[in-house]
Amino acid sequence: MNYQKIGETIKERRKSLNITQPTLASLAGVGLNTLVAIERGNGNAKIHTIIAILDTLGLKLDVTLKD
Repeated sequence: MNYQKIGETIKERRKSLNITQPTLASLAGVGLNTLVAIERGNGNAKIHTIIAILDTLGLKLDVTLKD
């Protein structure tokens, strides 16, 4: 999983919606420190946490086969 790309996508979408990190963390039911770490591309977040954030932002996670 490319945590850097996921983090960048979350950050870009959050900013495009004019949502602050504390607001998004609250809406998604995750800790602020967790959200900040994910946006920075740290790869230790649980998949259900990432999905909760993506869902809150109106995004989804697609799974594809490796080349």
